[in-house]
Amino acid sequence: MPHMIPSTLRPPFVALLPTFWAILLLSCGGGETPRPAMETAVSGALTVLVDEEIRPLLDSIVIYHARENPKASVTLRSLSATETMRRIIGRSERIAIVARDYTPEEDSLIKAAELDTVPRALVARDALVFFVDRSFPYDTMNAEHIRAWLAGRAGVRSSYPKLAKDPVFVVSGGSSGSVYGNIANVVLARRAPSVKMLATASTHADVVREVRANPTLIGVGYLSQIRGDTSIKALRLSYTGPDGTHEWPKPVHPAYLMMGKYPFPVPIFAYVTSKPSQHDVAFGFMQFATRSNKAQYSLFNAGIEPAHAKITLYLPEE
Repeated sequence: MPHMIPSTLRPPFVALLPTFWAILLLSCGGGETPRPAMETAVSGALTVLVDEEIRPLLDSIVIYHARENPKASVTLRSLSATETMRRIIGRSERIAIVARDYTPEEDSLIKAAELDTVPRALVARDALVFFVDRSFPYDTMNAEHIRAWLAGRAGVRSSYPKLAKDPVFVVSGGSSGSVYGNIANVVLARRAPSVKMLATASTHADVVREVRANPTLIGVGYLSQIRGDTSIKALRLSYTGPDGTHEWPKPVHPAYLMMGKYPFPVPIFAYVTSKPSQHDVAFGFMQFATRSNKAQYSLFNAGIEPAHAKITLYLPEE
């Protein structure tokens, strides 16, 4: 068992035309992590910390990087998002790729210590998805109801009479994982979720197993994690957009993420602790991940939105 912690539309066809775009970096100050002498952007040894939830997305990028830059040796090291960000904020590591923004706690830490924010570049956009066993009595829900449940508010279940009790939401990695962080950041507008509504499993695969074994659970993960998994179903979500427009529930599909028609997009950032330099293999790897056609196309093939590519959507005829 998991451990408790304190409308039908056809998706558009998507085509990707890779192109080079400039990287926009935040300002940075002192406290750089030292780099070895005689290193360049395309040569040297580098360990990249990576959010364990998105490790599979980086494996192919490292392979492409090695083929094009044989003098560079890049190794991935998977850690929780919280531990990864602790090390990158403290400048004890050179580069990290994480599927979330700063948390309020990290913002406070940076401000209290009078640190500069870490330079970063957007690599891609994933999506926070809610999925259930195929026997779950509903295919669609409202995003506001999801928010209310996760915030611990009562009375939501009256809108779903087929549910015998309030669902429990299951996440991987507990409160140190990026899925939990994005529930707080993206779903709840930077507020912590109710501990009564959440349970945790060790990995995403464990979350899927728990959901399939218990139809009252709702799993939470990323679009890149569930794409192609026919053993579960992703809940379609209706929501109200920032301009007050009501969006009807649509299939959980990369095209709607790219169109801005999904309520919970998630940023994937590359954070580096050094200033831009062509004598820094960490900066060179970040450039590759965000500007290489092959790297960006691999993210597109994983079912998410590459940040620096031209995407053409072909809408089905009415």
